[in-house]
Amino acid sequence: MAHIDGRTRLSGRSLTVWSIVLLGCLGLLPYTYFMFVGLLGFLGLCFWQTYHRPKEILGLLHRQGLLALGILLILSSSFAVNTGEAYLQLTHFLPFFWVWAALVLYLKAVSNPWQQLSRWAVVLVLATIPINLIGIFEYALKHSSPGAPLTTLPGVYWLYIGDLSHPRTFSLFDYPNTLANYLVMILGLNIGLLFLQPEKGFLKNLPRWCRVIFYANVLLTLACIFCSGSRNGYLVAAFLLLVSLFCFRKNRWVRSLGLAGLALITITTVRFGIGGRTPSLTWITDDPRVYVWRFALQLAQERPILGHGLGNYKLLYNGEVPGYDSIAHAHNLWLMFASEAGIPAMVLLTILVGLICYRAARALLAFEEGSNHYAILLAFYLCFMSCVLFSLLDVTIFEGRVNLLGWLSLAVLYCSAELNRTPQSELD
Repeated sequence: MAHIDGRTRLSGRSLTVWSIVLLGCLGLLPYTYFMFVGLLGFLGLCFWQTYHRPKEILGLLHRQGLLALGILLILSSSFAVNTGEAYLQLTHFLPFFWVWAALVLYLKAVSNPWQQLSRWAVVLVLATIPINLIGIFEYALKHSSPGAPLTTLPGVYWLYIGDLSHPRTFSLFDYPNTLANYLVMILGLNIGLLFLQPEKGFLKNLPRWCRVIFYANVLLTLACIFCSGSRNGYLVAAFLLLVSLFCFRKNRWVRSLGLAGLALITITTVRFGIGGRTPSLTWITDDPRVYVWRFALQLAQERPILGHGLGNYKLLYNGEVPGYDSIAHAHNLWLMFASEAGIPAMVLLTILVGLICYRAARALLAFEEGSNHYAILLAFYLCFMSCVLFSLLDVTIFEGRVNLLGWLSLAVLYCSAELNRTPQSELD
């Protein structure tokens, strides 16, 4: 069996089954309640990989620093102000370290990793189209007919977990900002798919209309981000479009679509605001995040080594932000880690993720611009960087869908150097 890692001993039949299971899990991921089926599927992969390759799993976590980071998080939770809350918040981190390791070993074991990655990206993008349509329709219904019975629509009643009285779009997520974070990550994947050469690889079997959908969904995604009213989402989306213009300068269609997307963002922001929120200088001069960050820095200074415990920010919040009786988190991933888990944990996380991103950037530059390998790796790079950029102004990793997609993308980036040595014929 062809593979990247010579130590692989897993059967081809089992890997084939898991390739189908993971595709199904990714297809269900964006949908309320069904996402738990998808998460359980990835958890099943973790148990399967651990049963067959326990030393490899543990060794990978140890070498990459995630084992040390996990120990720091457990120590921080043990000395937390509220240990129960801190231990509960560990579920947003430790299981996903495990998922990351299992995905890395899976990608190293399969015989056709590039095909796997392209299929993952396609399924994730196609599965998000209904999310965009529901979000856009929700926004139109809320603003044209306030109080309209949105949840009486077939199939939406038991999937909708948003707030009908809120003017911003929730789609099938619990909060507009969470929706926006997921959508900008999918937008990164979608942009990468635009550059795939359809006459090569498995995409040659896709009908032409399906490839057109990838272009149309970029505009749908931008429209749904607008409906979410997320300023952060708009900023990240604009960054992705600018990157696509830079990375694919030779592609006329991409230049046109990127410029159209940037024009759409600019015009809609000036004319309509963002999701009904009128642009104002107070967004910069009087943003409540400044007070939130100041309090996080204060907490980090009080207990710099182990922090106050994961999830304890909201319990220690002193109400100093004008107009806010409660604040859930520090609205910045690094400040959240520094104040809740300690500065050493924050630094370690930054270093280990930064090294993986640097490794992936070198692998990306090694590919020829315009090749399918370049497009797929860039897609997952943009997906992960969208999550990182969003985390500068907000923290949504508490949402399982966003968290899983982030760690999946990071697993792809980690494998980029090995993927660079696989046969070019797999996708091109």
